[in-house]
Amino acid sequence: MTTNDQYFLSFIEPVNQVAAQNAKKMEELIYEDAGSSIVKARLFLEAILDEVYKIEKLESSYGQSLYDRISYLTRNEYIDRKIQQSFDTIRLSGNKAAHDGNFNDITAAFKLHKEMYHIAVWFVEVYTIDQVKIPIYEVPKPPKPDVDIEDLVHQKILQLFGTNSIGKENKDVGPAPMEVPSDNSNEIFENNLPDGESFLIRELRRLQDSSQEAIENANQFSRFKNYMHVDRQIQLDFEKILRGRANTNKGNLILLCGSVGDGKSHLLAYLKENKSELLEEYTIYNDATESFSPGKNAMETLEEVLKGFSDEQIDQNQDKIILAINMGVLHNFINEKHQTYSYTRLKQFVETSGLFSPEITTHFSEGNTDLLSFGDYHSYELTESGPTSSFYLTLFQRIFSKHELNPFTLALAEDEKRDSNTMAHENFRMLQSEFVQKQIVNLLVEAIVKHKLVISARAFLNFIADIILPDDDDQRPIEFMSEFEILKNSVPTLLFNRKERSGILHAMSKLDPIHKRSVHIDHIVIELNTLNDWDGLISEHIHSAAGKAWLKPLANDAQLIGESFNLFFRTFIRLAYLSNQSFATNLIDSNFASYLRYLYNFNVKNKDSIITFYGEIKSAIFNWKGTPKKDYIYVNKADEKFRLAQQLNLKPYASHLKHSSEEILSSFKSTILIGYHDGDSSNREFLDIDFPLYELLMKVQEGYRPNKKDKEDAIKFVEYIEKLMTFGEQRNEMLIHYPDDKKYYKIKKDDFDRFVFEREN
Repeated sequence: MTTNDQYFLSFIEPVNQVAAQNAKKMEELIYEDAGSSIVKARLFLEAILDEVYKIEKLESSYGQSLYDRISYLTRNEYIDRKIQQSFDTIRLSGNKAAHDGNFNDITAAFKLHKEMYHIAVWFVEVYTIDQVKIPIYEVPKPPKPDVDIEDLVHQKILQLFGTNSIGKENKDVGPAPMEVPSDNSNEIFENNLPDGESFLIRELRRLQDSSQEAIENANQFSRFKNYMHVDRQIQLDFEKILRGRANTNKGNLILLCGSVGDGKSHLLAYLKENKSELLEEYTIYNDATESFSPGKNAMETLEEVLKGFSDEQIDQNQDKIILAINMGVLHNFINEKHQTYSYTRLKQFVETSGLFSPEITTHFSEGNTDLLSFGDYHSYELTESGPTSSFYLTLFQRIFSKHELNPFTLALAEDEKRDSNTMAHENFRMLQSEFVQKQIVNLLVEAIVKHKLVISARAFLNFIADIILPDDDDQRPIEFMSEFEILKNSVPTLLFNRKERSGILHAMSKLDPIHKRSVHIDHIVIELNTLNDWDGLISEHIHSAAGKAWLKPLANDAQLIGESFNLFFRTFIRLAYLSNQSFATNLIDSNFASYLRYLYNFNVKNKDSIITFYGEIKSAIFNWKGTPKKDYIYVNKADEKFRLAQQLNLKPYASHLKHSSEEILSSFKSTILIGYHDGDSSNREFLDIDFPLYELLMKVQEGYRPNKKDKEDAIKFVEYIEKLMTFGEQRNEMLIHYPDDKKYYKIKKDDFDRFVFEREN
């Protein structure tokens, strides 16, 4: 407050004098007696509610509890979700202050001070028609110009409340002070921030796409990038090829084949910076489709780059070239008729490698040419017990391990010395749990398989920053945040409720455990609605210390409804899923787990599993078209008066599969390739089955009837069935089914090639 006329929330005095006076008294008491200040906040809330009931001409609220009154307004949509949480925040702290004479928490009083401002603004905007000038929010100032108190408030409250001067909202903050470089710019962690700034948040920002570290530069690899780098199998195979080709006078072409965003550029940049001796003899074309001149198209550019490996020059060529190329571009190049040179030997090499075949091609060498295919190297591995990802888990370790050289751990330690604890720090500590890390990696693998995401190291690091750093650069200490603000800015909410920020988070929103139908979740809902104390429920299901600390302030009240209850419930389920192995196991997607088991068994050629899978798919094929009896499939539509069916004997083909003795597969086909024939194995048809198709077929197998959208989404499967239908016996025999009469007739050829029509039992 600046004058006697302009006290805290004085702008509501014309419409609610009682509420305005309680707000004024609340602010006056906040430094002197925080407990009494909180009680005044509760009285302010009661006065607001009284006025709302009066204006809305609702029944008398006499005798009703504060909880009942807020609940009534919430259920009948008089208040929105954001304001309801402000109401609940004041109610919960007010209850503590009213019933516990020792409750005298000044941080709680500061929380309520801002919530009162939100409520007052809402009340004026909704229930007045006059033009009211609403001041910006101001943090309450000490009652006297006491230097010691002023310093304390400035250091511990004002700065971390989002202000840059006492009593003024930080609306137009200038650029942050520039970091002063240390004497050694190569240090992995620089201890050079002034008081009030967070080392951990500075380090976490280096993970974001917008940071300077996100820019790939083949000529410079900082110590931070080297620290974050994780060796992958394709890198090791690439290095092996380079060493094998070193110090020879023969020409050599190394094709790095893949797609956009799979890491070709990063791999080349890393080797150029750290193992440049391996690349000394090579000319590198990282984007060979970029024309050397405006008059050349992509194919002409490639022809010029690869002329030394044409049929005309390859035997005399001594050039050494590394070519990073999109698989589609390579396919077009080797099949194109070129003007100056021919490339039949290069085409034969690519075809022999199996790059475009169902076979797994990681690296292939022949003569003076080598090929590395990024397509069959994956960011996750398959095992008999399920998928995992050493790549993502190692990146997690780089960020969250307590190793003495970890810049993030060093940053956290420095912040703890300064007694800095924001939601970013809380989220970081939660993610130090190895089980939580594994759960998030499992979600990432699920997103890759279900939604066909390509998650590069850079995208992964940005994702980690997204689930730690709250919106709006909120750096308030956790003690100055309301219970609901904490939940909104916690890992579970940032992980599953930020779909607009990236493709990964959009996929995470679809994998949110609150969307799963489970008796275990239903049981928790019942307990939350029947128990008066949720403390035991939290202790039983939440196995994260940070998570328990976020939920337990709300546990003893157990009187939340509307959005307040929904936020608590969503956070509870998400925390249980991320921290409790038993709970998470109960929510596993059975179709996804089954698909990954089949994917592993097809890649190792486990015969028993393959037989079972073929049986399931055959059943789904017959159910898709409809079947009147065993081994018969309908050939016409269901809306016709009678149905025609033919006998279809599908024989599985599995000779294309290769056995692997490895227990952990890092190179594999990410879809399941099946084949059927009609008895002649040379007359076969193949189909790639990804997870979305498998999930649909399992529903069909259980009796689900595919609709128009299903058929559009599974157009390749629809086309595949039509190919299989040519394997049937309709030229020799047809079954006629009258569904209304439940009668069957058969028309077939006899021994003299005459058609015979007869009744079927």
